[in-house]
Amino acid sequence: MKKIFGLLLVSLSLLFSCDNDLLEPFTPGSLTEEVAITKSSDLTRLVNSAMNIMTNRTEYVFSSVFTDEAAPGFNNGGQGITSDYIFLMNISNGSANSIWTSNYAALARINRAIDFSYTVTPVDAADVQLIERTRAEALVLRAICHLKIMSYYSTDPKNDAALAGVLANRVIETTETPQRDTNGTFYTSIHGDLNAAITIFNSNTAPAYANKTYYASKVLAQAIKARAYALKGDYTNAEIWANTVINTSGITLANTQTSYNAVFHTHSETANTEVIFRLRRTVQQNSQGTNLHNGWCSVANRRNGSPFYEVSRALYNKMVANSGDIRLNTMVLLTGAQGSLIDPNYATATDVRNSDIIVLQKHGGQTAATATNGANPDFMVCRLSEMYLIKAEARAQAADYAGVASALQSIVNARFTTPYTVTAPTTAQAAWKAVLDERRKELAFEGFRYIDLKRLGSLAATGLDRDAAEYASASWNFPAGNPSNLPLTSYKFTLPIPTDELNANSSIQQNPGY
Repeated sequence: MKKIFGLLLVSLSLLFSCDNDLLEPFTPGSLTEEVAITKSSDLTRLVNSAMNIMTNRTEYVFSSVFTDEAAPGFNNGGQGITSDYIFLMNISNGSANSIWTSNYAALARINRAIDFSYTVTPVDAADVQLIERTRAEALVLRAICHLKIMSYYSTDPKNDAALAGVLANRVIETTETPQRDTNGTFYTSIHGDLNAAITIFNSNTAPAYANKTYYASKVLAQAIKARAYALKGDYTNAEIWANTVINTSGITLANTQTSYNAVFHTHSETANTEVIFRLRRTVQQNSQGTNLHNGWCSVANRRNGSPFYEVSRALYNKMVANSGDIRLNTMVLLTGAQGSLIDPNYATATDVRNSDIIVLQKHGGQTAATATNGANPDFMVCRLSEMYLIKAEARAQAADYAGVASALQSIVNARFTTPYTVTAPTTAQAAWKAVLDERRKELAFEGFRYIDLKRLGSLAATGLDRDAAEYASASWNFPAGNPSNLPLTSYKFTLPIPTDELNANSSIQQNPGY
């Protein structure tokens, strides 16, 4: 933490903006923060630069590879198969370090934006509204970062007394060595920030954005409250906020192949369709090392694009269990000369690595390009369907099995060309499993699966689900034994406090098992 929060604004060479504006370079020793941040547009750029830091693909890729969404691809040259895919998790793990570092680096800028929002002098009444809206946006982003930290690094997010991370609700000085705070403290801060943001949004009169999905909003604050309450296991409040978003946001589910593809492949869906918030990526920010689709392939989302990870056979089997699921065609490239190869006899194939190739294309579709200034997929953060899934969780907690089926039916009706009837579960375990199974399909490759298994797996009596063909040593030469499973009781469902943090802050407490 000491190391991360030592990255002051004066040491930054450039701040990238969501609206393609750039802040002039800060030269150490000649320009201080107080001089640099003097007007509302400076605040906006500072918040945009924080969102740029938040576009870290690690959690999306890690969650898919460590669990059962992705499987090694036929072009895998060793990526991940000696670490995340075989559940190697220690204090030097790159994914654990990246998730921790990126969230705290974003928080360093967010906190400065919040602080300066109180000191920047507005030029007129309209500018007051712009400054206050920027503060509200920053408060929502701060809540999102804290919620992610707690999700990954707390051993039990339902327990207020368990440790989360370091609460960064202020600018932390380089001389400080803060200790970890409890989940209860984190939840208080998260909901305090979200409530404060909602209050600002309720009365704010700043002009509407051309594309509101690029910016934190009142609806996003409400949705994150639902997500936070669900993580806590407080389903009374989780359902209240999920219903608020469903009933008052004006957003509807994408219900055709074209509209669903537009959400993920071209980001050109019609207004008020599906998306609550996404982290925008511009063509100028496109590079192989940071863009989203290259987390699973070297070149492009096709068979000749060198996919080193593919959609797992187990997930594919789930997707085709009921015909007509439009999500399958969005997620998997099924057609064309460089589309997937689906081997109906994959289970007994002698060369399954090359006969059964399931190409991922969810992020960016066929427009995604590795080249600089090419198509660069946005990072999906929150969609309306998640609210229906949280509602289903709440109904499972209440033993309202018809209510579970009803909530899931809303998603099925939008995602199938000919919707099937969702059968109401008859036991608590079956209800939780139905919800977890639907979350697996609906939110695949969006960074949810690892946390979903951690918080819902034991309730559903369902753990990792990898097909035997995905980890055959004869095909991929995994070290040691085949990594077929990881018990839900494993301490590895909580990430370690990374080495970089331990080295900079010796007073911080490590998680059990590490």
